[in-house]
Amino acid sequence: MEVLAWENLFQILVNYILPFMGLPLLGVVVGAWLTNSFFPFRLKRREWRWEKELWAKELFFETVSRVVFVADHYLKGEADDHFSMSGLALNEADDEIMRLIKELHSVGHKLKLYLSKSDAKLFEEYLAESQLEYDAAKESWRMWDQNDEISPIQHAENTIAGQREAASKVLENFKLTS
Repeated sequence: MEVLAWENLFQILVNYILPFMGLPLLGVVVGAWLTNSFFPFRLKRREWRWEKELWAKELFFETVSRVVFVADHYLKGEADDHFSMSGLALNEADDEIMRLIKELHSVGHKLKLYLSKSDAKLFEEYLAESQLEYDAAKESWRMWDQNDEISPIQHAENTIAGQREAASKVLENFKLTS
């Protein structure tokens, strides 16, 4: 009789209690694990990726905008006799533009990872064009008489104007794609 009671108890456990209590309990445990571990990590990775994309786009746009701002205000201050809102003299403006472009070149490997394809293409074009402007400026450096004091100033201003044109073109294309 006692063996029969254990068999009946085992049959009740296997037939009724396990399917109606054990499997839902297992489902709750697996669901809790998925909810607390797996899904939040995927969402967090997606959020990190989005933040990086936003950082890359902002850094590119802000740096190029700063180049245009410094160059525009310096050139307007010199050529049109306006007050320069950037407050930079010739050497300071040239150095600031050079620093901004060097910064873009130095973090370019990080930026390209997170920029969209169209923005990455614009970024590559800008880096190439700004490099071409500086290469052209290097080729024409010191191509004037030793006593000529105006030519170095004109050369630096032409370099600033060339960088402004390159940055303005990229900004225009950037606004068209956004």
